[in-house]
Amino acid sequence: MEIRRLARKEMKEAVRELKRQVAAIRRRLASTKKRMSDVERTARRAVSSRGATAAREVSRDDGTQIRFSPRWVKVHRAKLGMSRRVYSKLVGVSPQTILLWESGKARPRRSALAMWRSIRGKGLRELKAAVGGETRGRRGRRAKAAGRGAVRKRAVRRGVARGARKAVRRGRRRIARTLRVRARRTRVVRRSVRRRVRRAKRK
Repeated sequence: MEIRRLARKEMKEAVRELKRQVAAIRRRLASTKKRMSDVERTARRAVSSRGATAAREVSRDDGTQIRFSPRWVKVHRAKLGMSRRVYSKLVGVSPQTILLWESGKARPRRSALAMWRSIRGKGLRELKAAVGGETRGRRGRRAKAAGRGAVRKRAVRRGVARGARKAVRRGRRRIARTLRVRARRTRVVRRSVRRRVRRAKRK
């Protein structure tokens, strides 16, 4: 009876400690998920603020103003269904310049801005004829879908998920180590109790 009571007591302590560790791991996972959602929200705000930059005005030689916005460039290119490579031919700049315009990291010069304004007033057939009927680039639809904002979001998600997985693995290892230590202690207690019982019987 004494052995059972001591063993039951040790098991209760081990289970209690295990429950504490499981609760701590759950709290860590909840905080990790919260940080993940905060990082994703921050990334979305950064991308939207960069893409939705306020329209800027650039003076022309004749004194009139040409309004420009990175979002307008992206919307106009998507409306035409053209890749950056083909769209850059119409404007007379490089595809990298179009990318910088759309991301808001660069502003067009006066000549390029005047050219961009002129193609905005033309129809799709006329623009297709200007580039020989070509609308897509060498990479096709992948070039349109591969935006820097999406790539950064995926990188942030992977990093946060990787950190959460590492935290779970560490918690599992700690629990396994604690269980092994508790089991050893229980075996030691049982052995000592048995020895005491044997000595008591001999006396």
